[in-house]
Parts: sequence; C-alpha cells; structure tokens
Amino acid sequence: MRKTYRYKNITFPVSDDTEVTIEIEFISDGNSGRTVINVPGPNDKEINNSGSKYIGKGKDLRGDSTICFSDIANLIPEEDEIRINYKINDKLLVEHVNQKSEEERPLIVLSIKFPVS
Repeated sequence: MRKTYRYKNITFPVSDDTEVTIEIEFISDGNSGRTVINVPGPNDKEINNSGSKYIGKGKDLRGDSTICFSDIANLIPEEDEIRINYKINDKLLVEHVNQKSEEERPLIVLSIKFPVS
C-alpha cells in the first residue's frame, strides 16, 4: 500500500483581488507526477510534472479548502529522496521530502485555506 503524506490546516492570507498561482517544483532528479487542484467551485486545475497554474482570485477561493493532490514517482535508482516544493505566488508553502526507502511513489495531499489578508 502506498504511503500518503498529508499537510493540513495550511493558510495563505490573500486580499480579494489578489491573483493566486500554485507552483509545483520538483527538486529531485527523476521525479514525475500529476497534481490535481480542487478549488471551490467548478474550475479545478491540473499540473503535469513541474509547473504552475493560476487558480483564481482570493475572493473566489474563500469558504471551502483548496485541495492539492499529487501522485508522484521517482524511478531513478541512484536518487535517494523525493523532494518537492509547493509554492503560492512564488512563496514557499510546503517543502515535501521523503526518502525513497520509505516510499518510492508517494501520494501528497495539501489542504489550503485562503483567509482575507
């Protein structure tokens, strides 16, 4: 059974008119994966491998949590760890690190709220 790493109760204050972009940055060589971003309302986003996506303005992200779900793999035998940075508007939100001896194909879940700044 694959291991799931959960990061709960993350907050990132933003004003109503602030445009919010989420970035997934693979630090380890050989990482590949897919991240699905469930935002309040019908405008869910997806990032394949590393990249960034605009997810909406602050006022549109209030209420329910935004959930980021990443399914990651690292198939390079020489790589010891899986390291990924999750950023919002170029600011580090979470740095995920796990040893491949612990899990080679982690599932990573972030639960993010966007209160008024």
